[in-house]
Amino acid sequence: MKLLALLFIFTLSLYAIISPSKIIQTDALISDMVVSDGKIYTATDGKGINVFDIDSFKKLGVIHVPDITMGGEKSSSPKIYSVDHYKSSTVLVCESGNTFRDVYLIRDGKTRKIIDNSRGLLIKKVRFIDLDHLLFGLSGDTIVLMDISKNTLVYQVQAGGGTFRDMVLSPSKSLVAIADEGGEITMIDVKSGSKVKTLRGINVDSINHIDYKQNTIISAGQDRRVGIYRTAKSYFIETDFFVYAVGLSPSASRAVYTDGMDNELQVIATATGAKIARLQGGEVILDTLIFLDEHQLIGTGEDNKIYYWRIP
Repeated sequence: MKLLALLFIFTLSLYAIISPSKIIQTDALISDMVVSDGKIYTATDGKGINVFDIDSFKKLGVIHVPDITMGGEKSSSPKIYSVDHYKSSTVLVCESGNTFRDVYLIRDGKTRKIIDNSRGLLIKKVRFIDLDHLLFGLSGDTIVLMDISKNTLVYQVQAGGGTFRDMVLSPSKSLVAIADEGGEITMIDVKSGSKVKTLRGINVDSINHIDYKQNTIISAGQDRRVGIYRTAKSYFIETDFFVYAVGLSPSASRAVYTDGMDNELQVIATATGAKIARLQGGEVILDTLIFLDEHQLIGTGEDNKIYYWRIP
């Protein structure tokens, strides 16, 4: 009898909704977030890059770039659309006061503009390949590789025929997966820019977000599907609402996705789709979900908060 009672309590705790155990505030609305070198980097709307310690969540500082003037108005700090950090360097994409965007590189305590709006690039996302190369995702579903040391664009490749939605590098950074509004995921060799393959047949509408860990890709679909692309077996999970964000744990054994109209999250076992835990979300729809390890998760949406959960 005691064993049955313990089993019942364990089952309840397993499927109980887990609330965030910490909520960290940033200086402004968050537009992008990455984790690197034991720190959390959050791109904000007009308040620079807010940097936090990954263990204490203590704010370590803010990275600023020069102000801009929009339409003849008073100068102000630009909105930052994308950020990445690698070793000693931080890169960010921000408003330029023009249609196209600026890119700044912060290295060795110095900030320099490496791309300005005269290049005519409407960059949506940036990621480091190494200290000398950057990969950009452009709104027209184009992928651009830049050689920083030579200040040249190595190639520009049309990934698909739709509008760019998201891109993510493989753990080795040798491949990049690009999702677009057509529901397909294009795999491109980063070094050469050549297309390796296209993943299709799971999502039938625009893909909002993807993640890539350990030969596994997960997709968040406008078609209310969570796609799981695995070497062993690919499948999808039907949901009741648009899926805005997904994430994979470092081992890819666990996955998380936004689920429902109440901003809740569902954690599953990737191999089987079995439910592990349900998490209470924030006040807005979350669009970025990052596992810190197999049991710790952070997430953000279009507000000024980072949410933290501890998952059994």
